[in-house]
Amino acid sequence: MERDFSAYCFNGTVYSAEQTELDTGVSLLTVIFSPPEKRNLPVIVFVPGLASVIDNFTATLKGLNRYYEVHYIETREKKTALIQRSHGFTVQELVSDLVSYLNNKFSDNEDFVLVGYSLGATVISESFSLLKRKPVKIILIEPNSTFNFPWWSLILARGAKYLYGFVKPFLKWYIRKFRVNTTEDNEMYLINCRILDAADPVRLGLAIRALKPYRIGECLGGLSVPVMVVGASKDKFHSHDEALKISGGITGSIYIDLEDNTRTHSEEMAEIINRFITSPLQ
Repeated sequence: MERDFSAYCFNGTVYSAEQTELDTGVSLLTVIFSPPEKRNLPVIVFVPGLASVIDNFTATLKGLNRYYEVHYIETREKKTALIQRSHGFTVQELVSDLVSYLNNKFSDNEDFVLVGYSLGATVISESFSLLKRKPVKIILIEPNSTFNFPWWSLILARGAKYLYGFVKPFLKWYIRKFRVNTTEDNEMYLINCRILDAADPVRLGLAIRALKPYRIGECLGGLSVPVMVVGASKDKFHSHDEALKISGGITGSIYIDLEDNTRTHSEEMAEIINRFITSPLQ
């Protein structure tokens, strides 16, 4: 049965969902939201984080597709992707998917903006130099320069196919007790619970192992369009210091601290993105 994405639409917005076949041999679920009224605005390409689910972005997506055409792209580690056993999950392999999509989707006279969360933001940063048509602006929300998974997660990742159902309650407990301050940022805990409930255990395990060695390179210095970096200083799951360093490594970038994930995943985030897109070039 075809999934209904109307819950993520502003009143009057319509959507189309399809599996997009890429040059990499991967087929990704893409949902295109078309606003009620056609405006002279760039398309927003929205890339979520590791194993993240669309429910985490409901308020932000509705705020964006009120005015913008939004392309929501689910990355290859998610259940919705059609992949082969030979496909891997390194940052560069995820980059190859996004580059394929953008280079084939947008012609020289079409403007688009890239918006990415967490892993999605990292993938966007690494993709920029490989794009034929550059985005007019970039928004990086809680970006990663590393993926500091705990050592024991690599052991669990190897046996994810068989262990996941047993360890999922432990993972939720661990996140609540040691990785997330639920008093200041309970939304981050709920986001991770949704991710754990929806994840493909094998793909998530392979992705954790593939992402662990990653260290961001020199890609930040090559971002030659206006960039806004958004951090959340109360989020203990992501590194606020990494977001600050990433912003500092991008010439002329704007940095905003929204403090917690309730705000970074809210309609307020959509309003901030809209203001950045429609403001004069920095």
